[in-house]
Formats: sequence, C-alpha cells, structure tokens
Amino acid sequence: MRILKVFLLLLFFWLQYSLWIGKNGVLDYIKIYKKIIIQKKINKNLEIENNKLLLEIQDLNDKIKD
Repeated sequence: MRILKVFLLLLFFWLQYSLWIGKNGVLDYIKIYKKIIIQKKINKNLEIENNKLLLEIQDLNDKIKD
C-alpha cells in the first residue's frame, strides 16, 4: 500500500509539472497570450496608418480628376 501511495504522489507531481512548466503548459500559454495582445496593438496601429494612406491616395486621385 505504501508503494502505491508513493507512486500516486510522484504521478501527481509529474502531472503538475507537465501542466504548469512542461511543453504547452500554462506558462507557455501565458507567454503566447501576451505576444498576441502586443501583436494586435501593432496591427491596429498599422491599420490606422494604412487607412490614412488610402485616404491620401483617394484625395490625390480626386485632385487629378479635377
């Protein structure tokens, strides 16, 4: 019975390690989530800049037509 308890305890710690620190664990998820948030902010800024450039192009095209 003692061996079973030790085995289950070791299994529990191994599973916890895999969950929190192992590959594709919670820590990896948090790192990727932060990178996604930063990338979304960058994309939003680039989208605003692209829209400004499109408006400028449209304005120049309108001036050429007139």
